[in-house]
Amino acid sequence: MISIKKKLSRYISISISILLVSILLITDLAVDSWISAEFDRAMTNKANLLTTLISEDSDEVHGIEFDFADEFMPEFSGNNDPEYFQLWLDNKVFERSQTLELFDVNELPKAEVKLHQSSISNITLPDGRSGKMYFTKFKPQIDSDERENSAITTLQIANNQKTMELAYAISNEGLNQILWFVDIIFIFSSLLAVIAVRLIVFNVVERGLKPIEQLNTELQQISLNSEISAINTENLPEELIVIANGINHFIRENKTLYSREKRITSDIAHELKTPIAELLNLSEVAIKFPHEKQLVDNFKVDVLNITERLRNIVNSILLLQKSTNSTALEKQQVELAPLINAVITMENKAKREINVIFDNSCEHIHTNEFALTTVLCNLLNNALYYSPVKTPVTITVLPCEEGKRVVIKLTNLSQHDYTEQDLALFFDPLWQKDASRTSADRYGLGLAIVKSYCENISADLNVAISAEKEITFTITI
Repeated sequence: MISIKKKLSRYISISISILLVSILLITDLAVDSWISAEFDRAMTNKANLLTTLISEDSDEVHGIEFDFADEFMPEFSGNNDPEYFQLWLDNKVFERSQTLELFDVNELPKAEVKLHQSSISNITLPDGRSGKMYFTKFKPQIDSDERENSAITTLQIANNQKTMELAYAISNEGLNQILWFVDIIFIFSSLLAVIAVRLIVFNVVERGLKPIEQLNTELQQISLNSEISAINTENLPEELIVIANGINHFIRENKTLYSREKRITSDIAHELKTPIAELLNLSEVAIKFPHEKQLVDNFKVDVLNITERLRNIVNSILLLQKSTNSTALEKQQVELAPLINAVITMENKAKREINVIFDNSCEHIHTNEFALTTVLCNLLNNALYYSPVKTPVTITVLPCEEGKRVVIKLTNLSQHDYTEQDLALFFDPLWQKDASRTSADRYGLGLAIVKSYCENISADLNVAISAEKEITFTITI
């Protein structure tokens, strides 16, 4: 089963975790690069300092003076975290640090660089530690006194200068420890961030989904028989209000349908109760007075009439059930004029006055013939039954202004005064204006059947009553 909370927590946690880990990784790389760059810059500065101690001096044996003192730079003479340097002149060792004399390997490797250029490379120090070596090729500076006393030009001096090489080496184990420490901090920070994001997101999502749980709790308190008919939306988040409104609409519809079904069940029971009671009464009387000739002669006819009434009730209920079937009805081209004439012939047994106003542009219509016939038969039967005998019934067929649709109207003068509330109940099954149900032939199912078939063939059905008590049923199909 899919869980929104777990899925949402997982996606948000993964997204934020990836973002945070990426930021931490970039930061870690940037810090590592900066530390390494600062280490290299410190090496370069130290090497440049050593080169400034070298100058040309004609009084020296090789013409080069190296003004270096161990007491000011003990790292080049002691064995406590020693550093190393070595100078070459004419490819021969000119000077080396005392720390190189402490080990069997007392030479630093040379690198190939051009004049006034330098390189930094990883090496193994004479003491066995890993380290870095800065190597450069340069010309020593000219002593200021020599420059003043010399009769030759500076350019000539520069051309005659000898090239020297300097190698400066230092251990990078401390640097590596710092870089490892930074990486460990990154790893722990990433793990901590992922765990923290997971916990925070889970709690936030859980808290954010609590209104859904509250909505579910409130829904469980609602039933068809409960007095609660709607969910309170005042304290709901904006996103759930739409869902709550949809649920409230569904609840109202279900309560309406439930009330309707209860009423239909009660009305059906009432309709069936009367003929069944009559049958029981007739049977009891016939059994009690078997020799009463008048009772015996009328008994069969009465039973037949009551049975036919029961059959009509059951057939009407079955027709209503058939009309509410969700199966789509097959549609075909139907000639409307012959169909209306056939309906009039079937229903107008008393030869009442029926006026037909027919527009010839509505000769054909695409619909289900049986459904339309059933609708018109029920409407015309109602119009003839509930209108005064000497008043006409009018059937009007006109084209619809909206396009290819057809409008069929049945109008008759009503014997009853109907209100707007009554018109809204017209199409409810078994509804009758006469609450006492004194009619033995009317069951209140005809208009319900009409509405069901109209919905099945996608026809619009409306009813209206004028001030003159003329009632009009309008079908747009």
